[in-house]
Amino acid sequence: MDVNHYRRSIRLHHVHLRKLVADRDKLNLEIERAAEYITANANFLPDAERAEELYKLEQVIAGPPGFTDSVRNVLRNNPSYAATAIRVREMLAGSGFDLSSYSNPLASIHTILKRLADRGEVETIINNGEVYYRWKGEIKTGARARLGDVR
Repeated sequence: MDVNHYRRSIRLHHVHLRKLVADRDKLNLEIERAAEYITANANFLPDAERAEELYKLEQVIAGPPGFTDSVRNVLRNNPSYAATAIRVREMLAGSGFDLSSYSNPLASIHTILKRLADRGEVETIINNGEVYYRWKGEIKTGARARLGDVR
């Protein structure tokens, strides 16, 4: 066994890794400068437009939301509706969230919903043995959710 081959390979990849890290640092600096430029210029816009631009900036920098945040978002965006886990899965798919990488997305959704309920972010309603989840935040329309009012 020629361990020198492995040593050379490791040294080569260390050099390559250092170059990649240096490139990453340069890109991070450029990203930071561009974000500062956008923020500084957005401060001269009317309040609503400034808020929208800063929100878009946040979305670009943060990247797409994760699974839990996506579940939160679909419930938050439909606060007057009580939805089953199956309906939440449909709402996620409808929102463009890619479920294909999950072997059992419904099980993950159940777990997320239970965790959100434990944290007090959603309320659970049981009707005919079926569990419905509803966002506990303020309902802007003032309407009360009815069981079965699921889009």
